[in-house]
Amino acid sequence: MKHETMRRKVIGNESGSVLIAVLAIIGLLAFLTTKFIDDSINDLEYQALFKQPADFRSLAYNSLEISLAVLYEIALIDQGKLHHPKQGWGSPLTYFNKERKGPWEISIAITDPTGKIPFNALSEDEMLDLLEEGLDIDFSTAVELKDVWIDWIDNDESRSLNGAESEDYENEEPPYRSPNRTLQSFEELKLMKLWKETFFDETGKENELYAKLINLVSLTHNEPVNINAASSEVLEYLLKNTSWDAESLFDLEDKPYLTKLPETLESQLLSTETNVLKIVVSLKRGAVPFTLNVLVEKNFTESPSKSNLPGKTTDEDELLLKIGTKEEQLEIKFPFSILNISESTEIEEKHETININSNLDIFD
Repeated sequence: MKHETMRRKVIGNESGSVLIAVLAIIGLLAFLTTKFIDDSINDLEYQALFKQPADFRSLAYNSLEISLAVLYEIALIDQGKLHHPKQGWGSPLTYFNKERKGPWEISIAITDPTGKIPFNALSEDEMLDLLEEGLDIDFSTAVELKDVWIDWIDNDESRSLNGAESEDYENEEPPYRSPNRTLQSFEELKLMKLWKETFFDETGKENELYAKLINLVSLTHNEPVNINAASSEVLEYLLKNTSWDAESLFDLEDKPYLTKLPETLESQLLSTETNVLKIVVSLKRGAVPFTLNVLVEKNFTESPSKSNLPGKTTDEDELLLKIGTKEEQLEIKFPFSILNISESTEIEEKHETININSNLDIFD
């Protein structure tokens, strides 16, 4: 009897162990299956960013052209000037007022990047003033920084009084040369003599002075600062040695923005309009986004060509859509120039012009 009881206990323990093992295997399989599904979904979403169907990408570029058409129409209403989103161009789809059907969510954001000081367009005196007055750097250090900056961007190898040219950088590890061109990224400041020590710590991390500089300047444009888009920090600096402040300036007109500066405020760095705009078109179908980032510049000086270009045939009895050759496309005088365009990637701090040929119509 005693042996029978022990045998039953052993069998019970073995059964319990087998059950636990089975449950463990089931749990492991469930975990692996769930992880496989999650990884597959992430991979599909990643692939979808770069393998969108043609109609999906076409709709994004179509939305871009709607935005440009709205900007152009509003600018023509206001003597060809773009001052502030409250003119109506801040919400181009609302202004366009056309119902759009489809499985996609569309949003368009237009912002003015000229609210910051154009770093690459500053003169020597303006750079010195920015360093000394805008960043509170002592005069002697500001002069050295200015000279190093001049040697970094000028097109020769002649060293300024306190500057540095290629021969001064060839002793670095690894060695490099001064590029003799304007900055293409603020990361370049880490390579410039004295700028590295002034705006970064010993580990190469940006310090508070760097953050203050970035809040004031931009590499995206070379235009005067649009006072309507400027931050309080930018306005405080630009109006520092004038008889004006931001509050008194914006009280001059009965509008939420300024259309002209007072005669007593003369500054080459200030304006009340913008020629450069950043457009972000976002399309979403389910959880998969597609984003079009575009930097455009006004080009209202040239009138549209009236020759036989893409759009219609010369036969009045049979008007047919023409796609046109590349040469015909380039003959079209669009009111905007594309400075930079990127799909699903933020635009870097650059200012360059590229040619874009588009056959997209304003409507679907």
